[in-house]
Amino acid sequence: MAVPLIRLRGVRREFQMGRSVVRALDGVDLDVEGGELVALMGPSGCGKSTLLNVLGCLDRPTAGSYQLDGREVTTMRETGRVEIRRHRIGFVFQSFQLVARMSAAANVELPMVFAGLDAGERRELATRALASVGLAARGAHRPSELSGGERQRVAIARALVRAPPILLADEPTGNLDSRSGAEIVRLLVELNAQGQTIVLVTHADAVAAVAHRILRMRDGRFA
Repeated sequence: MAVPLIRLRGVRREFQMGRSVVRALDGVDLDVEGGELVALMGPSGCGKSTLLNVLGCLDRPTAGSYQLDGREVTTMRETGRVEIRRHRIGFVFQSFQLVARMSAAANVELPMVFAGLDAGERRELATRALASVGLAARGAHRPSELSGGERQRVAIARALVRAPPILLADEPTGNLDSRSGAEIVRLLVELNAQGQTIVLVTHADAVAAVAHRILRMRDGRFA
């Protein structure tokens, strides 16, 4: 039997809040196969973003097992987790998180700067990534010169520029109008059809409807 790309078993994440312990994740089990598009839904504070942070190695679970491609992630040293974030996972956030003073192309190049790629290779890959999201002609524009939908496309290009097998998207349409949001959803569906594994958090039924599976969370676990 093939090993799932992502496998969580009994994952808990607890936070100390004064004298109280808040259990943001309460024994989560999850399998995600390569090529799936999975939507996480639920009320604010139910653990969706915490789960995404655990999947993206931005946070460590308090207990439980997280395997990525059959390798246990929870026991890795930070250097190993950094390598996963650099090469295996791309992130897209609601607020775009673009650097205002830099062009779209320079924003897309940022992950490669940190990875030490030379300037020529960075430019080539950034140009290709922007073209893949329909922004081939907008690389020289700064974020303030782009629409909200275009800014999110830049963010997606940046997340995918090094071809990570997993894309994690936290409310990718949350700051967009309905038309721009629909464009981003269509782009995510296109990327998934090309084989991209996507796990996204959303409050929007129309966004979740394109997923292969919708997983609903409540009180730190799947409902």
